[in-house]
Amino acid sequence: MRVAASKAIRVAPGDEITIRGQLPASSGLGRLFVFASEGGASFSPYVKGVSNMALNDNGQPFMLTPLTMRLVRAQPTRQLTFVVDIDGFIKVMQEVDHQTDPIARVRVMRRINPKLGWKDWITRCLTRLQRPTFT
Repeated sequence: MRVAASKAIRVAPGDEITIRGQLPASSGLGRLFVFASEGGASFSPYVKGVSNMALNDNGQPFMLTPLTMRLVRAQPTRQLTFVVDIDGFIKVMQEVDHQTDPIARVRVMRRINPKLGWKDWITRCLTRLQRPTFT
């Protein structure tokens, strides 16, 4: 089962997202997945570059891997950085075996697209408090 490891944050194309995960001392494994919601849809695994997806010889899309992070005792802290290509929300989910399993500490940082003009940048700063609404 998957449980939320972070809150949903508002993102737009060009934003740089940095996710830092830390495994609790009482746990031996943490499997973290980036989930996204666009246009009021429910959250699903985020795959970067879906809009530019290439097709194979039969015209079928390739199977793509969602953004994940695996935390183990040998490497209890990891960081993932990527540029978002959607206009919506992202959050980090953790896959656990039991409801009582400890949850990893996750910090999600957003750097607004630096190519925006100052008016757009200010507007985007104000949207960080938005919460997703589902239809």
